[in-house]
Amino acid sequence: MSLKESIQSAFANVPYPGDNNITRCPYRCKPCQEISDYFKQKGWKGHAVEDLRDHHTALSLFTPEAFHYFLPAFMLASLESYDKTDILPDSIRFHFEFNLEHRDHFLVRLTQFSEEQRKVIVDFLRYMETKGAGSSEDAISLLRERP
Repeated sequence: MSLKESIQSAFANVPYPGDNNITRCPYRCKPCQEISDYFKQKGWKGHAVEDLRDHHTALSLFTPEAFHYFLPAFMLASLESYDKTDILPDSIRFHFEFNLEHRDHFLVRLTQFSEEQRKVIVDFLRYMETKGAGSSEDAISLLRERP
């Protein structure tokens, strides 16, 4: 099975987070509203690479459920068009690297992922390293731990 097929299979049954659970910004700021508007009522398949690149900040603004649901879109875009998504692989890796300041947020996000999903994310990060993305060792070691 290809990496693309593995990602699609591992995330096939993740439920849509709901239109009101894409971001949780109490201020209804413009970036959060734009992210919410773009991803609202969309699945994780079929996004244009350019749209995901333009919305890469969503990875920081998503709720844990939306991050879990939409992550495959960003991973697949990175696989399909690495040369056009330069920032996406690094953004994905960043969100799996432990940051003491955001420990609780990190752990809540991490608990969303099954073992199969963690494995495919590790495979994705390793593949991105071969394409020239930065080292993912910290993210990989944390993905292998059980929260």
